[in-house]
Amino acid sequence: MPKGAGNAGDSYPQRRLILSVACLGAFMAALDTSIVNIALPQIAREFHSSLVQISWVMVVYLLLNVSLLLTSGRLGDLLAPGRLFILGMLIFTGASALCGLSRGLAFLVAGRAFQGVGASLMLGVAPKLIALAYREGERGLALGLFSMAFATGISVGAPLGGIITTYLGWPYIFFLNLPICGMVLILGGRALGRLPASSAWDRRAFDLWGGLTLAGTLGFFLLSLTRMRASGWRDAWTLGTLGLAAGLGVLLFFLERRQAAPLFPADLWRDRAFILGSLAVVLTFGAVMGAFFLLPFFLEQTYGYSPKQTGFLLAAVSVTNALVAPWGGYLADRLGNLLVLRTGTGLMFLGLGSLIFTWPESGTLSLAARFGLIGLGFGLFQAPNLNEILKGVKPAFIGLAASTNAVLKNLGALLGITLIVTVFAWINLHQVRLGAGVCLGITSFQSAFAVAVLVGAVNLLANLLPRKPG
Repeated sequence: MPKGAGNAGDSYPQRRLILSVACLGAFMAALDTSIVNIALPQIAREFHSSLVQISWVMVVYLLLNVSLLLTSGRLGDLLAPGRLFILGMLIFTGASALCGLSRGLAFLVAGRAFQGVGASLMLGVAPKLIALAYREGERGLALGLFSMAFATGISVGAPLGGIITTYLGWPYIFFLNLPICGMVLILGGRALGRLPASSAWDRRAFDLWGGLTLAGTLGFFLLSLTRMRASGWRDAWTLGTLGLAAGLGVLLFFLERRQAAPLFPADLWRDRAFILGSLAVVLTFGAVMGAFFLLPFFLEQTYGYSPKQTGFLLAAVSVTNALVAPWGGYLADRLGNLLVLRTGTGLMFLGLGSLIFTWPESGTLSLAARFGLIGLGFGLFQAPNLNEILKGVKPAFIGLAASTNAVLKNLGALLGITLIVTVFAWINLHQVRLGAGVCLGITSFQSAFAVAVLVGAVNLLANLLPRKPG
């Protein structure tokens, strides 16, 4: 049995196939976070659903996906990760068929819930597959390609969903997953099945009750943040779910103290590189996604762009991110993780800062360049940061560390969006009502972008700290 990830890479001649399968899993999981959004109006009309009811098609997928990621990563450390990935893909495929065949909202929401479970297994285990198949000196490029696959899934979701919904109907946005999953299982099933578990299964090494409590904590916390964006801090439903999250968080703390193999192992959370890398993930996604949330309103209200034009302009962020991500990993293998991720953080800060200095006279190319600069920094940052986090992690904790990173991305994004909305409410800018008939001045947006820039500045300073002790 290989002693570590580096030797594992030499043991599997089909490692490129393993990387391709991991990337396709990331692509599909990311695609289904964005491709469904464009079809929601059509689904709502067909099922005669309200806006609140139809929103569960999106919310339940994200809730199950994020809430179970950490548990999935831990299982990837204890069981054969390739077979666990295949299980996730099979669940995802079956759930996609259920979604496409649904004739009512309840069945569709149930299918989306199972999709979230399958996606959490794929995303939680995929970095473990890459770490097993590639040595440290080669892992940066592999993680960069993985980041590119994830970003590409998000980028193509909206336009692809629009085309499929228009010409084939909304069920086919789910049926699209079936041939892709089938191809992945046929081509990569044998290679994945050969990957052994890092250690023998020990029931005591899996914290079942901690995993369930963590899922509840994250689930209620995400629900409270989602509700907070719409109704503010004083809403009873928001305070109730936030209170439940806090209560479960306290329970989780005491449960973890009694566990021999906790979900938050002390060895992991005492590692300086892991802590600083995790902090950087939260700050990066908070700054970028907080600003990204406002940009559609900014472009449509300040410049009068149509939704179609806005979509193409915002693609500058995700497309640039997808194109640059592999290069970020490639350069990290040759120049070092810290140099590349710090460069990316600096470019993100400059791109976010440039949003403050936009005016109605700014041209389309000028706006696209600003968005592209943010995407460039975003792409350079992600793979080197994850590579730096995993570099000092014991092989037995790689899956847990990578899935923690994935959870923190989502939490950072939601916290960033919530912070931006809270700032709008605090300065009483139309009580955060950004819907039709409300026109905010450009200075209002600039004030909100300044918050994202402030978070970006803290992120830049945090990334300049040395990640090795002493």
